[in-house]
Amino acid sequence: MKASCTTDPLRYLCRQSIIYMKIKYIKNKDIDRVRYDKSLNKAYNTNIFATSWYLDLVCDDWDLLTEGNYETICPLPIQKKLGLTIVRQHPKAPYLGVFSASHLPADKVAHFLKAIPFHNISLTLNHYNRINGYAHTDTRKVPVLDMIPPYEKIIERYSNKAKNILPVNDGTFVMRSLRSDEYMRFRSSIRRSSKVQNIQLARIINYTLSYKSAEIYSVYSPRNELIGAIFLIRTDNRLFLFDCIENKEGHKRLAIFRAINHILESNCERNFILEVPFHCSHLTSMISFDYHHCVKLKKGFL
Repeated sequence: MKASCTTDPLRYLCRQSIIYMKIKYIKNKDIDRVRYDKSLNKAYNTNIFATSWYLDLVCDDWDLLTEGNYETICPLPIQKKLGLTIVRQHPKAPYLGVFSASHLPADKVAHFLKAIPFHNISLTLNHYNRINGYAHTDTRKVPVLDMIPPYEKIIERYSNKAKNILPVNDGTFVMRSLRSDEYMRFRSSIRRSSKVQNIQLARIINYTLSYKSAEIYSVYSPRNELIGAIFLIRTDNRLFLFDCIENKEGHKRLAIFRAINHILESNCERNFILEVPFHCSHLTSMISFDYHHCVKLKKGFL
């Protein structure tokens, strides 16, 4: 590249102008959501957490950086603190960053990040985003499992404890029959969450179920009592384990693992990746996952 710059500076500058097109900052009220979601759907690194309906549900506010006619987009979750505007992700939007249907080299991602018009930033990028020249304190490891192999190959990743329970019929069984209100009642009986968190989760469940892009699997004891349940969101090639819960008996009988094993057995040899974006030690201790590494960008003093 240096040689091109020396021998043909005009050609070099033209190339730079293609890479670094003008980035526009768009306030939330001015975002064309139809165009935004169409662009996100075409992006090779799309994820559910960046969709406009999802950001509207979980964020206090969010704005947008866009290049061209929404060809490349970067949603910015906004919070107000001490009179300052902060870019900070909601815990239920664990990784965002830059999205595009075209290749995203590290310098282009950095170009977007430099265009953020705020000094205080705490942003976790998606695992396709690579950056140079930025200090970041950590990476977020996201457990993932390829579901293309046959079931016999998948269970090779199971722990000895997981393998040992597979042949044992203890009377538990898995079904896909739980309603969203039943899921929320069962969850509330076990785990304390704020009213706002419960409302957000219920809305996410109802929205995705209504568009047939989500599934709730329930696990029952030999006495036909509910002991565990999981909520998954399905996209074109990914299954996001969004939420999971089990009571004391469910924990003893490994309810969450049994539900996931049922899904893996039923959906193996298909072009899906199981992704676990939120902490689930009940599962990660039973299966040897691969990991996506998402860069955490920190800037400013908040």
